[in-house]
Amino acid sequence: MQDMLKIVRVRRLTLAGLILRLASDRPASVAMQWVPDGDKRRRGCPSKTWQQTFQEDLQEMRVIWSVVHIVASDRSRWISLVVQYSSRSRRI
Repeated sequence: MQDMLKIVRVRRLTLAGLILRLASDRPASVAMQWVPDGDKRRRGCPSKTWQQTFQEDLQEMRVIWSVVHIVASDRSRWISLVVQYSSRSRRI
């Protein structure tokens, strides 16, 4: 089960790099930056935002959210970071 979680996390990080490189007016980028109003969310809605999920993944990689935009802007650097993380799990 842990291997499957690692695979999902690596693919989410690859997606995060793509979204972070998009223009800020693109729908995926807007969704990444969206913060819900209030503490409670409607029943049936996920309790976490995309940003919170990616922050947790990056925290495991020991990457700080405030510098992630700088790293993601260079695609090759971002891919090498993700590959380095996935090589620890021996999968991508």
